[in-house]
Amino acid sequence: MENNRKPEQLNILFTIASLGLGHATRTLPIIEHFKNQGHKITILSYAKALEFLKDELYDKTIEFISFEDYPKLERGKGWKFYYYLIVDLLKTTKIIKKEKKFLTDKEFDLIISDGRYGFNSKHIPSFLISHQISFIPPKVLMPFKFISDIGNLIHFRKFHKVFIPDFKEKEFSLAGKLSHNILLKFFNYEFVGILSSYKQFNTDKKIDYLFVISGYLDEHKDSFVSRLINQAKNIEGKKVFILGDTSKKEVVNLENNITIYPIATSNLRKELFNAANVIISRTGYTTIMDLIEMNKKGILFPTPNQTEQEYLAKYHSKKNWFITNKNDKDFDLKELINKLDKTTPHPKNEKTTYSIKKIEKIVNYYLDEIFFSIIIPAFNEAKYLKNTLNHIKNLNYSNYEVIIVENGSNDNTYEIAKEYENEKIKVIKSKKGVSIAKNEGIKHINSSDYTIFLDADTILERNFLKELNLFLKEENFAIGTTSIKPYNSNSKIDKFWYKFYDISHKITQTSYSIQIINTSLLNKVKFDEELNFSEDIKFIKDAKKYGKFFFFETNSVATSTRRFKKEGYIKTLIKWTFQAILPEFLKKNSNYNPVR
Repeated sequence: MENNRKPEQLNILFTIASLGLGHATRTLPIIEHFKNQGHKITILSYAKALEFLKDELYDKTIEFISFEDYPKLERGKGWKFYYYLIVDLLKTTKIIKKEKKFLTDKEFDLIISDGRYGFNSKHIPSFLISHQISFIPPKVLMPFKFISDIGNLIHFRKFHKVFIPDFKEKEFSLAGKLSHNILLKFFNYEFVGILSSYKQFNTDKKIDYLFVISGYLDEHKDSFVSRLINQAKNIEGKKVFILGDTSKKEVVNLENNITIYPIATSNLRKELFNAANVIISRTGYTTIMDLIEMNKKGILFPTPNQTEQEYLAKYHSKKNWFITNKNDKDFDLKELINKLDKTTPHPKNEKTTYSIKKIEKIVNYYLDEIFFSIIIPAFNEAKYLKNTLNHIKNLNYSNYEVIIVENGSNDNTYEIAKEYENEKIKVIKSKKGVSIAKNEGIKHINSSDYTIFLDADTILERNFLKELNLFLKEENFAIGTTSIKPYNSNSKIDKFWYKFYDISHKITQTSYSIQIINTSLLNKVKFDEELNFSEDIKFIKDAKKYGKFFFFETNSVATSTRRFKKEGYIKTLIKWTFQAILPEFLKKNSNYNPVR
């Protein structure tokens, strides 16, 4: 299902974590790319990250939303560390629930989230940016690492794809085992390469050492900056500090050729980075990507208690791409500078422009609409057909057709169907028989991707085709069905039995009310016209010879409870089970009395 789709103006939501500025800076080039294409942009973030993005992207057409972010994990010392960890994890769970609630009734075409797990939707293409596929906990918590891995997987699987800002090849990886690990087998992902807000341009290298110390744990920041300034005074050359402090604006000039910028945004930030020979910073992952983007030498210090940064410091020191120090208290800056000549440049030459093109291609693939043909066999369905078609007319989707096959009704089913006929909905007649009707509908299909066989008393809610479209992007399935809820019923008994049938159909790979098949298989697979019941069982069995069966979990398909209200759930279960196991030769040409 390759496409060359050039989407019209999209309403795009970017949700960005504020735990440091790294999430904001690495997402910035993606935002700028889509903004320059004329799309409507909404940015949701918090605190310093939000202020940074406002400064970088000052534009009255962009909507900025302040939304509480997760607490800063791995803070405190001793027993307080574990106390805060438990409290912060519980708070994070509550905030994720608030994020999900925020999306209710929101009309976005696309969601790109950097580090915020609750902003995803089944019917909106949703992408997460993350290099931490597996967290590295403190040593004492290592036996419980599997819990955080499971938590990550649960969240990752809710996104249509996870963009990993790293290189696919392990030997070139910037994140090491953070991004390359066994968890990749269990969710949909793509290594997109590096993401940096910096761009190279020719300028004099008038800054010898640029200190970029934004960090996100302020408790460690001031003392570290003081130590750096004191040692920088004893080093020759021009030294510039960027502290990432949005609360201050005034530039400070100190003795010994030291300049301090509380914050440097947009052109100034890029100018300083381009003009620097050596970058001295935290071992933040975004900083590492910036250094690779700009081909800069770097000296990196991990933030205390930040297990990710401590790991990255060891990893990059071993790779010899950068000089790193074990901590930010015990170091000799002159000695570290003397080691810079021994480092080797990173071998990959793919930059952010390559990553953006890759991301855009993936996004356009998910935005592209599969064409669906919906075939509705209708025999004496005057009571239900109008409701089914009203729901279809309300679908939030454009690329579909409906073929209603009236087959021998003695009520006004045909007349009702004709009332709805238009460029998307066509009405035809066939001989009596559900299999005959479905096969007749197949003959009238346009060149579609998937065909949906839908019972006339089964409704599709507004976003169903959007959900199904995104689900089917994951794999080229042969045939499948969906979960189904009781229509217009709050009965616990109805809900229990419908859930029971969902589980049964998932396990047995069978269906009722709805079947979905890859249209390309309909020249090989047809409904057996000698079968008046259980025809879908044989149809699915035949289709599975050509590919995988799927069961799509959704809350957007509902069918009437008429079968069960008339005959009872137990009796219906016994009847359907008997029909399913009955030998095929006994089923053929047997009478079937549909419930009406």
